[in-house]
Amino acid sequence: MIETEVETPWTGGTLIGIVGFSTLPAAFPLGPVLMAGLRARLPGVQVENMTWGPMHVVQRFQQADVPRPDRVVLVGAAAICRTPGAVAAYRWQGGALPPVEMQDRIYEAVTGIVDLENTLMIGTQFGIWPEVAWSVEADLPADTFQRMVMAESEGWADDAALAAHLGFSPAAVTAALIAATAGVLAGDATPGKRAETLVKLTAFTQNVALPVGART
Repeated sequence: MIETEVETPWTGGTLIGIVGFSTLPAAFPLGPVLMAGLRARLPGVQVENMTWGPMHVVQRFQQADVPRPDRVVLVGAAAICRTPGAVAAYRWQGGALPPVEMQDRIYEAVTGIVDLENTLMIGTQFGIWPEVAWSVEADLPADTFQRMVMAESEGWADDAALAAHLGFSPAAVTAALIAATAGVLAGDATPGKRAETLVKLTAFTQNVALPVGART
């Protein structure tokens, strides 16, 4: 049986948030196995489900009775998959985006899209992140979740079969996420990530100049 994670009060200190957490399929790298592994590896550190979108995260931190953490690690899927199954960690350095780009990210967030880079950027825009923050990111192809759901529903979702099907081992990705998260909290050096280096969004709307008299 897998318990469904619910929102719990943050207590301050160090917070690890799993962005895009899902209880199913059971082997999904951002699921209960990852959460249990992080809690076992880092006893006393708060590990939370961040299934909800960036604006919800902001609203929770803005509540008067919610303490701000001293350090934050966001664990999730990379914005773009370059090497399926690879894991990397970054020190978040903040920064700012042009107003139009920021508006696009907020618009994407309120439509219900859960994205690690949006969570970082929107959290910075609203001033909720502490000075010390990291992201730990897994390169997961966009269809990973769907393919794993199908494998589980068809009864062949063991790690070896999934590795052959996906091209990477979900169990190995989970283990690498745990190791990288523990590493940044222990002081491992990481490259910086800041607003200017985020993957560009595809705009929801495109403005096109039309000839005079043309229908819109």
